Amino acid sequence: MLPLIAGDTRSRISWIPIAWTVACLAVLGAALFAVSWPYVDLHNNLREATSWGWGRYVRYAFSRGIEYRPLLTLAIKGAYDIVGLHLWVYQLLVLVQFAAALALLLWACQPSDSRRGLAAGVALSCLVGLHTSRIFFLFIPLNAYSGALLLLLLALVLALEPRAREYDWVLLPLTFVGLFTLESSLLIVPLVVGLWWRKAPGVSWRGVAAMLTAVVLYLAVRFSFGGPASLSSSYVGSGLGLSPATPETLRNVFEHAPWLFWVYNVIASVLTVLASEPRAGVYEFLASLLRGETPFWQWLHVGSSLLTTVLIAVALYLYRPLSDRDRLLRLAGFVLLVFGSGLGFLYTRDRIGLSAGVGYALLLYVALTVAFDRLQETGGWRRASVVGLVCALALAWNLRVVEAYAQLRDTAWDYHSEWTERYADLGGSQPQTVLLQALRADALRSMPADPRRDPAWTFALFERRFSREDGVTRAPADAAADSAVATVSTPFDIRWKEDVDDTTRRQLEAELGLIDAQRVERDPRGRTWEYRLRMPTRDRVRAIVLHTSVEDSARIDAERFEIVQ
Repeated sequence: MLPLIAGDTRSRISWIPIAWTVACLAVLGAALFAVSWPYVDLHNNLREATSWGWGRYVRYAFSRGIEYRPLLTLAIKGAYDIVGLHLWVYQLLVLVQFAAALALLLWACQPSDSRRGLAAGVALSCLVGLHTSRIFFLFIPLNAYSGALLLLLLALVLALEPRAREYDWVLLPLTFVGLFTLESSLLIVPLVVGLWWRKAPGVSWRGVAAMLTAVVLYLAVRFSFGGPASLSSSYVGSGLGLSPATPETLRNVFEHAPWLFWVYNVIASVLTVLASEPRAGVYEFLASLLRGETPFWQWLHVGSSLLTTVLIAVALYLYRPLSDRDRLLRLAGFVLLVFGSGLGFLYTRDRIGLSAGVGYALLLYVALTVAFDRLQETGGWRRASVVGLVCALALAWNLRVVEAYAQLRDTAWDYHSEWTERYADLGGSQPQTVLLQALRADALRSMPADPRRDPAWTFALFERRFSREDGVTRAPADAAADSAVATVSTPFDIRWKEDVDDTTRRQLEAELGLIDAQRVERDPRGRTWEYRLRMPTRDRVRAIVLHTSVEDSARIDAERFEIVQ
């Protein structure tokens, strides 16, 4: 460790973060390719993509509500039409996106000697080890989170690269594509404006103007074609204090002051990166202390994050970065951490903190580089304490990277159980579509290794989804918050159009997730049926209201796309 910190300027590009990245990709990639299709989210995303033509699907994509992601919606259908259900293609795409994100971060940092290489290696392990980064490996069937992050990192790299200044008009299509893919791409705006304000070499006023033009075009399309979006009625399941809360609970508590809930969510999103607590808005570590049963992995999470946060705060308070690039990276880190946490104001999830986690890793990289630069001027116990601190951080974060490997193994088994023992509970006992039958057949072609047979020490050292003793499932923090939403709606009525016969009706019920069908006797034409809806999200209600075979509905708010009592 001492020779590395001392530095070796003979190497133009340090081998340390490159070697770490290759090893990380190999280990996590091996676990990723054992993960099969998820059931509920994937089937929901592919249902309309596989049953609707392009004309109707385009109208659907551009008419959605508060989560306005038309390019993502269209990309799902395009990917299905081109690739079909070839699982390995989507797995490879996820791994390539993950590798590209790490590569862009290395390009932004440009660790040119062993000191900076060591700092970059620790920063990358921090990013990958953070629980907010587990969303990197989601595919339903595409991963919009890492896709949007790639566009954000590309904007960062362009702003730092002097040769990109004459091409900074590219920020217009880059921002435009990002905004129509995922809301988190709004982070491009404060990032580019901040870097331009600090005279980043790769962006001029023309680039800022191009980016703002893309934002104006996005807003024009969004409010011209998008569905209604009311922040006051957008409650979903989210953590509150020591436990998850249902939308009804949150609406009752914050009905007259929703801004208090938004403040709570932003603070929770900041703290989940800085301290690994709370998780999806729930203060799990504090709750475990009160119960007197805090596992070691929670101490590892909170301890490693707090130690890292203290190091960043002390190093950046005491020392000024020497190079202009490091100062710009420090600014980018603060922007991503603060504004990235602000993305979670409506509700907080671990996955929302992905961009904030990138900012945190950038701040750690700059803090370590300035600490290493000053280390050559010190000696004795101060030098030894810095070396010991860096060793402890490197060990802790790499343990959390190994935990990400264990989490992927757990995910593979969890998805497999969705298609087997949990299949009926998730709605598999209802009439099945051709799509659902194909997904299940593909998912059951191979069986992943049972993670419950892993060594006992892994269940103490790492956060796991299953108990080794009894096999009981421990849902991830995001899944626990998501499940606070009712899995089945209250009853409502649908009147089908005249040309919908019994065979077509049963097919539509399967496609739309309608269950508990009962004919409404008061309709003499026999076309009105009472249903409940599985997983009653706003998008699923919208699909019912806007369906061309639906003539009318009752007990559904057609403006807010909500099922009412």
